[in-house]
Amino acid sequence: MRCKLCAEKGEVQCATCARLMPAGRKNECENCAWEKSLDRRARIHVEVFDNASTRQRFNEFCQWLKNQMGAHKAALKLKHYVPFFSFLDAHPVGLPSYVFLLEHFSAEGLRRMQTPMLWLNTRYGVAADEQLRKEHSEKRRIEEMIESTPAGVGLDALLGYWAHLRAKQADGSTSISSVRLSLRAAKNVLASDSQLFDMLPTQKTVTAYLTQTPGQRAAAQGFIGYLNRTHSLNLKTELSERAVTRAKKHKLEAKLYALYSTNCEGEAFERTWIKTALMLLHRVKSVNKKALTYGALTQQGVDGFNVVLNAKVYWVPGPTSAPSFATESSERPTADFDE
Repeated sequence: MRCKLCAEKGEVQCATCARLMPAGRKNECENCAWEKSLDRRARIHVEVFDNASTRQRFNEFCQWLKNQMGAHKAALKLKHYVPFFSFLDAHPVGLPSYVFLLEHFSAEGLRRMQTPMLWLNTRYGVAADEQLRKEHSEKRRIEEMIESTPAGVGLDALLGYWAHLRAKQADGSTSISSVRLSLRAAKNVLASDSQLFDMLPTQKTVTAYLTQTPGQRAAAQGFIGYLNRTHSLNLKTELSERAVTRAKKHKLEAKLYALYSTNCEGEAFERTWIKTALMLLHRVKSVNKKALTYGALTQQGVDGFNVVLNAKVYWVPGPTSAPSFATESSERPTADFDE
């Protein structure tokens, strides 16, 4: 549908740029109207800056932004970038370095300021340093981890271990990523004993934690060794293979019950179900659920799936049989044969 002017006159010349435009726009084409809107908004925003250098850079940025994305989009997005230039105006240190910006905005904040950062890189050669960004992110996550820990003997132990790890990082024997992972494992060990962090772990809680999360043993060993040295403890990290196997089985059974209770359907759900069932019933250690093929197959009156994985064929019960087979897995059919 067209308005009356467009229907009667068709196209007329824009009074600003002389290009043809729909007559219904009267005097000015859409692009010229948005360019005027961008200029007006830029004049309003630039007044909040005190320093002449900031005003100059903001005006440069506005022109660059218009060239990058067009006047329409630039006018609508311009206000989102004002805080970036407000920070530069409040800290007139000349051309800002990436480190200077990173310290104020953090890595997450700079991700939201990608457009001004691209302008700084294009216009002034201020490039992002991925290594610094990663280190800053890791440092922030460590600080958040420490700040979220309640005061007490647990926090004191965590702070002492952090100082130990920082010394290792300073001499180059570990990285900041390893420091964060080690601190996370240490905090988990402390939390397994008390969510209040008001006591140190005992052998019982260490064994229970490592049994439930055997993959964390290597990461937790450093902290347990630190506790032994600094608090005259004698905690050990050796585990019973039988206990680890039993704990893994219980986790798989719990996951199957959780899947059953969701009452979901579809291929993604079925592949997750099959992966868990293969690990529980057939003791398959690692399952790539995207690599397996399967089809419906009923055995002994139980609905299930015929599964092919790594040139082997398995049968697993379907979700409808979860309540019985998850607790009585040894009594279920476990056919496993080469094709």
